Amino acid sequence: MTIERNGSMRRAAPADLILERDGLGAGERLWPPLSNRWFLLACRLLLAAVFTYAALQKIGRPLLFADEIRMYGVIDHGPALYLLAIVLPWVELFCGISLLTGLLMRGSALILAVVNVVFIVVIAYRSAAIMNAEGIGLSQVFFDCGCGFGPTYAWKKLIEDTVFFFAALAILSAPGYRLVLATARGRRKG
Repeated sequence: MTIERNGSMRRAAPADLILERDGLGAGERLWPPLSNRWFLLACRLLLAAVFTYAALQKIGRPLLFADEIRMYGVIDHGPALYLLAIVLPWVELFCGISLLTGLLMRGSALILAVVNVVFIVVIAYRSAAIMNAEGIGLSQVFFDCGCGFGPTYAWKKLIEDTVFFFAALAILSAPGYRLVLATARGRRKG
């Protein structure tokens, strides 16, 4: 049994997947979808799937990933490049698993929001360099961004990363309930 905020008692969820309350009170809303647990679950599953898949594509090939990072012209050579090529996929994998399970979810959402801002900036930087070098428009810029999903148009990647950024922000700033993995033991709320 768990004790509700108003003092009433209710039965604990029978499965390991239970609702956990945190943040603002249930009546306080920032943006209506942020209080919709299914919208937030969809955001979590989207980010978990994308970043787990991307990480698994890069973990086994750090030298190739380092070459893809080098093409952006932000980090040329040296230990920082190789360290980034080794560490970033593991961070993505950790964040994906975290969002899937609901453990350390806010921290993972914050990391993914920051990572996506960096992705947006470096993709825009590389796209601008390609546009200047080849004299083409953004709609024609086509390259392998290094994300693990293969070559794509830059404008599509910018839109995708923007969607991922806002999905991470939605998870990070959601005030209501979330579906998370936890023990089936009742929790005292209040």
